[in-house]
Amino acid sequence: MPAPSSTTSKLDVPHASPPPSSQLSQKQRGPSSSVLLRIITVAIAFVLAFHWYLVLHHVNYHAPTSLLQHEIERMGSFLESSSGIGGLGKMRRKKGYVLSPVCGGCYRAFDGDGTPCYDLIQQYMTQHNGASLHDASRSVGGDVKECGICNPDTCYERYHSKNGGGKGGSLSLEQHRTRYWRYWRFDRTAPKFSNPTSLVLPSIPEHMRVPPSAFPDDEIESYIRKVYAHPDPENTTNVFLNEYNPGLAAIPESQKPYLPWNAKYALSMRVTPHNLCWGPWLTDALSEDIKQTMHSLNYLGLALLDENYKTIPGYDVVIDIDKQLDARRDNFMGEPAFVDYRLFTMNDELYLNVNADTVILTRLDFHSKGGLFMEDEDSEFARMWNASPRRKHRAEDDPLRLTNLYGGDLLEVTLQHPFNTVWGEGRDAIYGKNYALFSLPNATHPDAPDSIYAEMSVYPEHRVQQLLPEEYEKLPKDHRIKWRQRRNFKIDGIMQRRMAKVGNATVSDSTRFGARVPSFFNADEVWFPGVKNPFKEFTHGGACCVSLSAAQIKSAGGGGLIELNLGLDSLLVGVGHTLVKWAKKKSLPPSERMLVPDTNYVSFFYAFDPRPPFNLLVRSGYFCLGHASSTDSAQEGGTLNPRSILTQNRPLRQNNETFACPQIHYVETIIEKVGDPERVVIGYGINDCTARLVEVEKGEIARLLFPDPTDMAISSFSDSS
Repeated sequence: MPAPSSTTSKLDVPHASPPPSSQLSQKQRGPSSSVLLRIITVAIAFVLAFHWYLVLHHVNYHAPTSLLQHEIERMGSFLESSSGIGGLGKMRRKKGYVLSPVCGGCYRAFDGDGTPCYDLIQQYMTQHNGASLHDASRSVGGDVKECGICNPDTCYERYHSKNGGGKGGSLSLEQHRTRYWRYWRFDRTAPKFSNPTSLVLPSIPEHMRVPPSAFPDDEIESYIRKVYAHPDPENTTNVFLNEYNPGLAAIPESQKPYLPWNAKYALSMRVTPHNLCWGPWLTDALSEDIKQTMHSLNYLGLALLDENYKTIPGYDVVIDIDKQLDARRDNFMGEPAFVDYRLFTMNDELYLNVNADTVILTRLDFHSKGGLFMEDEDSEFARMWNASPRRKHRAEDDPLRLTNLYGGDLLEVTLQHPFNTVWGEGRDAIYGKNYALFSLPNATHPDAPDSIYAEMSVYPEHRVQQLLPEEYEKLPKDHRIKWRQRRNFKIDGIMQRRMAKVGNATVSDSTRFGARVPSFFNADEVWFPGVKNPFKEFTHGGACCVSLSAAQIKSAGGGGLIELNLGLDSLLVGVGHTLVKWAKKKSLPPSERMLVPDTNYVSFFYAFDPRPPFNLLVRSGYFCLGHASSTDSAQEGGTLNPRSILTQNRPLRQNNETFACPQIHYVETIIEKVGDPERVVIGYGINDCTARLVEVEKGEIARLLFPDPTDMAISSFSDSS
């Protein structure tokens, strides 16, 4: 909010016109009437001024300290709004970013003892009254090795040097003094996309949808209480369902003969009553038994899509997979057995990846019912499809045909073998989630199947483990099984099937500059510098991987990275995410916690060397993806989802800013578009309520990983005038 003008003290208070003096008695014309009028005027002015103070204090909380006031005055009229609680001066909002004289990366840098470099700069200004931000940053950046990124005389070259994967170049000292850094809003840094498509499973019966009449806030609570008047986890009919968190994979060539000619993609989604379609007030209003009952029911949704991402009629299905595998928890007051589902096509096979107590994996096959498209009824593939889900004497490793709960008029789904479990290392040995899979040509045997890898974490450690998905070791039911976090006794048998690994996991060198510092910066760094960072430092994957060629990297300006890493002819790219957790939020001073709603999700692109140890080489700043339209078919492809309007109930908010995106956007898939190696398809869930796909050009991803400095990072006051 702009500061009040210099005339604020001379408030435009309407003064009553006095009656003519002839109408006043001597007493009325005496000094007491004038004094009284002045007292009233001053009182009114005081009240209005106090309201101005409350407004400004509510928006800004911590006004810049007096130590920095001279720096603010030096910036003058270019700096219009004092947003944020950082205290390093006023920042101008323009074109979706705020400007700061603090070098990009400095707000989140620490010295060798873990003290924020930002704090050291403030200390210098305290000790050297009158020192400018540039002077303090130059001193700290020059004297403290780990804070070198803060030095305004060198940060341009340090950030954009070819060693960091940038374009190179330099500035004069005078240019450094007039350059400012852009810190972007999350909703202004998302990739440009096309063909947005809402995803809806027609197989979900309409009577199991929340009716639009219950959408209003004053109707939904009574509707849910009526549906769950007697919470019972065994009740699977008197419920309502939502589908979200889409996984997408290209149909393997080996399955195409048995499916419709126009099937291009396999889709997975989470189908469950659990949702965040409405505001936080509803979560607070519902009792725990209702919320836990809703949360405990979690189905697997599957579908075949054509080239335009439309569901092929008759080829979508909802499956109660945990019930069929006898994996549902005995105590429903906990998490469901299986949560999010992902699909990956590797070695011409379709893999189903599931978050359970940790990550589990099997091969999945789709087939048209009734022998449609079956070319050879005597083939091994055809015989596998005769596997009966009710055979009393099935061997443990036999295929299992799944029973459709809803839909699937033309589709049959089979698990090729029981789930095997991806055991990680250390903490991830007992609790892992969101592992993304990717495959690479066998380095030593080019004619052998591709090597398969699980990406277990992204940043600050990029941890990757090679797997043999079809092989497993049967563990005894010892402490490794019994002591795991979130233990579901019903899936102990799955946990005992530990998937075979090849060697130890590789851990990327995260000290490289391009990985340590993002390619652009966000406003949250200004608002919450140093240890106030509300986001988790540890970031999971969400989706991986697509390939960027050397030509695409060089075209975007990342040629320095190619030159630095000899032999590098491509990068693998994924989408990671981080979020605000209550544990991080509560570390803030109480007065600042309201500025950081928890469960805020943001995403970022990252790229790594496709050769072991898969060094993370560059990552972008944060962005968020937007809401889908519920009414405009010209804007939104697929099947318009009337529930899309509900995602507006939970916008992303931070530091009293509301962003044009949902509180939760969860990217679960990124794959190359079938038939177009220049484009990718990104799938994401919106507020645990709806699902959406968008197309993004690979060149756009490269632009965000290797942005032009003058486009995304560096600015001058001539730009902000």
